[in-house]
Amino acid sequence: MEKEKFLSYTKEIILFVLRKAINQQNKFKEIGELSGEEILEEKIILPYEKIYKALATSDVKSLGEEEYKYLEKMVEEIKEKNKITSEEIESLLKKREEYKGKSGAEVVKKFFRYNLNRALEKKDKISEKYLELVKEEEKLDLLLKDSIQEQEQFDIIYKLQPVREKIREVEKKYLEIENEVKKIKSKLDSEWPYEIYGTISEEELLKTYKTMFNMEA
Repeated sequence: MEKEKFLSYTKEIILFVLRKAINQQNKFKEIGELSGEEILEEKIILPYEKIYKALATSDVKSLGEEEYKYLEKMVEEIKEKNKITSEEIESLLKKREEYKGKSGAEVVKKFFRYNLNRALEKKDKISEKYLELVKEEEKLDLLLKDSIQEQEQFDIIYKLQPVREKIREVEKKYLEIENEVKKIKSKLDSEWPYEIYGTISEEELLKTYKTMFNMEA
């Protein structure tokens, strides 16, 4: 097998394993089996994600004979461990080529991008609100600093307290949306979270995975 073809073949095997793991993880989520989710994440998803990233950035043509043989051996071990046949992978590669540009991968990628844009817009609004509250806090702090009368100081403190509470709430929201943005960017950068749907058509994905549009971004 040519090295370039072997790279595509190997990536398809890794995507096969990741797709199977994600499907199982979604089933665990439905029944609230947290330990099962965590085990899949730790034992399968994270290790195979690392392999996929390494393959995505590797130059197979430059691999030496020993390195290439090691890769071949690793592939065979993964196939055997996950009970994957060469025929299954060849069939998936044909489907990926057939659906190129109109596969489920394009749908999911667009979905991630849509969620990213929405999250970034939300982040901007939160930032604007934060700046407004900080300005208000600074204004009240100055008034408090310049005030002399006790009653006046009490009135300012009374106004200042809820502003600071709102700032803490906004800071919490900002951290949450920042975490969401990082997660979505990670999925887009990693590629595999949408490439696992590259072997089915757009129509098939939209029909089979309607619930995925309620999934966590």
